[in-house]
Amino acid sequence: MEKDKSDLKINGHGSSTGGKYKSVTINGNGSVSGDLECVYLRVNGQGNVKGNVKADSFKINGNSSIKGDLTAEKVKINGMTHIDGNLSVEDAETYGNINIGGDCNAEMFRVDGMFAVEGLLNAGELKLNLHGPSRAREIGGEKITVKRMGRFGLRGLKNFIWPHGHDKGLNADVIEGDDVYLENTHAKVVRGNNIELGPDCEIELVEYNESFKKDENAVVGTHRRI
Repeated sequence: MEKDKSDLKINGHGSSTGGKYKSVTINGNGSVSGDLECVYLRVNGQGNVKGNVKADSFKINGNSSIKGDLTAEKVKINGMTHIDGNLSVEDAETYGNINIGGDCNAEMFRVDGMFAVEGLLNAGELKLNLHGPSRAREIGGEKITVKRMGRFGLRGLKNFIWPHGHDKGLNADVIEGDDVYLENTHAKVVRGNNIELGPDCEIELVEYNESFKKDENAVVGTHRRI
């Protein structure tokens, strides 16, 4: 029963074992060893979980790392988060950086900063306002919007994603969606119903069903209607 679950609070510097809780709050520098299941997880500072996390609400103000998978209804990150496994979420909102070692599946995925997804990034809607180099192996969604915001070259943030400081905008092998708008994107294949390429895109192959437009500063190897 929900009412039987206790709360876990770490203030300052401390650690705890995993388990099932109603709410988990870390203020300072805290770590949890093992899998963690809770309704609310809040980190103000530095939080590390050495296992899988399942939560209704996951909110970070600072830095966090998860050594397994993260499953949540709502994720909001202000800072940096590294997930070794997969992210499964209804609504994800990131201001800063998120690094996912596996796949990311979401209904809504919003980034204002930078991101790296080593596997597949799939969402009903993606709104990516990028302030530095980002990447995913494959990107899929119904509506995909990628915009370059501000100046690339935030050194500390850049090194979180690209250890060698490789500034290439958004990099992906395949981007596929119903309605796609891209800026400063480098991809092998972009496929969809309606595709618009903004400035500084370099795409090897564009395949579209209904419409295709491109900025004069976008470079496309081959484009064809399918």
